[in-house]
Amino acid sequence: MNTKTLNLKTMKINYLNSNLMKTSKLFLSALFCLTLITSCSDDDDPEAVLEEELITNVTLTFVNDADATDIVVMTSVAPDGQDGASIEDVTGSFTAGATYALTLSILNAEDPNDPEDVLNEDIIKEADEHFFTYAVSGGINLTMSRDGDDIDGADSNKLGVNTTWVAGAVSTGNVQIKLIHLPEGADDSDEFGSVTGGSEDLNITFTSVEIQ
Repeated sequence: MNTKTLNLKTMKINYLNSNLMKTSKLFLSALFCLTLITSCSDDDDPEAVLEEELITNVTLTFVNDADATDIVVMTSVAPDGQDGASIEDVTGSFTAGATYALTLSILNAEDPNDPEDVLNEDIIKEADEHFFTYAVSGGINLTMSRDGDDIDGADSNKLGVNTTWVAGAVSTGNVQIKLIHLPEGADDSDEFGSVTGGSEDLNITFTSVEIQ
């Protein structure tokens, strides 16, 4: 083999090696950039946060078990949600000695033409994360119990959606309803209910409620 042929082969080998090294360097650089971009993307992307459901309209409707025309309705309207201003109203009065079934309505009526049913679409679907508590004050003679067919809520306690109320002697006072989200502990043994921890999705007190 002459010197020219040997030099030509050597040049071809060096050329191939040079291109191979360049290609390898380009591949490694691209891989490093991709890894860096992915890492930065993972670090910079904020974690998804579940927003609290907006609640604008809360209605408690009490119907006398023995007289369907005997109805007490308590309404609370908070156009900007439960952290904003609200207006409460009580229509009707309880009849002394009567028993009432309570029906709840909890809505997001930010769009009045298309209100969202927060009670059924959010609270009941995630009942194990919620718990209703009730309270009476100011001297009103009202007692309540959670119905046997009530839904299981936090800590397997009855959620407080299906309840029965009994009006005692003539009196006037206040009725409070709270909805607790993710309570650390819940207890329905005293019927009105009690909790530890958690956050309040709603906390409403209706005043000047009457038993006649």
